[in-house]
Amino acid sequence: MKVEMNPLHKQMLDDVFDAFSMLSNGGFVSLMHVTAGVTRYSPLAVELMKLPGEYIPNGAIDFADYLHPEDKKRYMDVMGPLLTGESQTYDITYRIRINTGEYSNFRAVGAVLRGDDGKPSLIGGVTYNEGATETTDSVTVLPNKVAYIRDLDRLIKEEKNTISLEVGISGFTDINIRHGYSYGNRILQEIAWLLQETVEGRATVYRLEEATFGILFTDTPKEMVSTIYDHIRIMLQQGIEIAGNQNILTANGGLISTFKTEADADSVYTCLNYAYEESAVSRHGELVDFNGSYDRGSVETLELINAIRKDILDECKGFSITYTPVIAVGTGWMNGAEASVHWESEEYGRVEAYRFLPVLERDFLFEELGDFILKSALSEGKKFLEQDPDFLLCVDVYRLQLDTGYFVDELFELLDEYDFPGEKLSLNVMGDYRSIDTAVMKDIIEKLHKRGVLVIIDNFGSGKDSIGFLKEMPVDAVNMDIRFTDGIDDDERDRKILSHLTELAHDCVEHINVKGITGKEVYDIVRTMPVTTVQGSYFSGVLGAEDILSGVNRDYFQKKMNARELYSQ
Repeated sequence: MKVEMNPLHKQMLDDVFDAFSMLSNGGFVSLMHVTAGVTRYSPLAVELMKLPGEYIPNGAIDFADYLHPEDKKRYMDVMGPLLTGESQTYDITYRIRINTGEYSNFRAVGAVLRGDDGKPSLIGGVTYNEGATETTDSVTVLPNKVAYIRDLDRLIKEEKNTISLEVGISGFTDINIRHGYSYGNRILQEIAWLLQETVEGRATVYRLEEATFGILFTDTPKEMVSTIYDHIRIMLQQGIEIAGNQNILTANGGLISTFKTEADADSVYTCLNYAYEESAVSRHGELVDFNGSYDRGSVETLELINAIRKDILDECKGFSITYTPVIAVGTGWMNGAEASVHWESEEYGRVEAYRFLPVLERDFLFEELGDFILKSALSEGKKFLEQDPDFLLCVDVYRLQLDTGYFVDELFELLDEYDFPGEKLSLNVMGDYRSIDTAVMKDIIEKLHKRGVLVIIDNFGSGKDSIGFLKEMPVDAVNMDIRFTDGIDDDERDRKILSHLTELAHDCVEHINVKGITGKEVYDIVRTMPVTTVQGSYFSGVLGAEDILSGVNRDYFQKKMNARELYSQ
């Protein structure tokens, strides 16, 4: 496609385009010149999307036509404020139909450059697709994540005995803030050289994301890989010198071995990330082996995650929502219910969320599953409200959803779509919520409160600085970590710990929920504490929507409690 442009406009467009390309790190660049009315695309984008050329007049094609139908509105909501100058930057994920006719997941990040008049002059940035980017990291000159996934996939198909090691450092963001990105890049380069020297040609080193690196070993004993990691950890602790400064670095590491597995490379990478995060968050940098960690580490679990990821891509096939009643202390009435997801297939049967959500929580596909959970729960919750106007629906949300930047807007759209009152919804914030930026989290909560939505923090008392986090955040309620309930009917020390934690939480929030009520003795102990609601098998097992709609109403549990107490006398 031949496009005529003012030479000065073209020079500006090309200069900025080239600068973006240097920083693209394997993505493709798109840059719109608002005044000239032309958008330039990388050759990679032209090939991938079958565009008519690199330079395309604005309006000649509708980029939204290339997007998945469910993602078009999100794209338009982002582009509108950019064109008017109301927004300065963007960071959005969507699905694009590529030249194979299939949809592929992309992430686009970019900014608006304003002219002398203050109006948007250039709008653009970099779009990343894991299946169609270049394979070299521009900072370390190592093969990048795309190459890692490609090579891992090949090794799996060749049935090579492969060990994947992920190594990273803590606090790299702080280094960039204190010293600048050039300084941070020097550290990354030094780490890259250290890793290559350590493996001595026995493995391939890749830069994955931020300050994490992948190393692929074949036919190497796991003990040797562990020894190599220990050496890397010691070397980083001794420090890397940059510009006369000795930078003491803390390493984290996870590994996973694959041999004759049916799982694909993306699923292996998801499980590897889980092991790495366990090392960073819970194990002080100790190497975590996914194949041997907790109850999720077997080969069967890897292939389970692989099957679940495939079903998420297939419009969340096999997923269903169930509900755990929330009981008011004292009355025994069901105030509402907490929605949870489970997955089911012919091969694996019914699989509860605790077996896969901790692993998938950082997977880019989780956003798709989170949307499914919200939509399903609101659709069914609307029916619960028609039966019981006082019903309070609780839905779990995770860090990855809150980190997107558009979660609140999309939630409000769903509330409008299902005509669901915000004050009848509570969001239970799960997982590693403490890692969300404090200012961002506060802003999210304040926006939710304006719509009447309640915010609950899950697993209060676990992890570091629970009290400090609760003090800073204007949340409405907490769920006590279920581990504090276990044993309180037999152990006075456990009772004192739970009592102390509920007293602390009571000073900060209005509502406290305690899970794990397994019997009357436990319930009698808990209701002497400043607790407002409880959950557990003493009241009910997990219910389907049809159970609630067919008569499990507010006073069902109250009658059940009366009968139990009468029987126990």
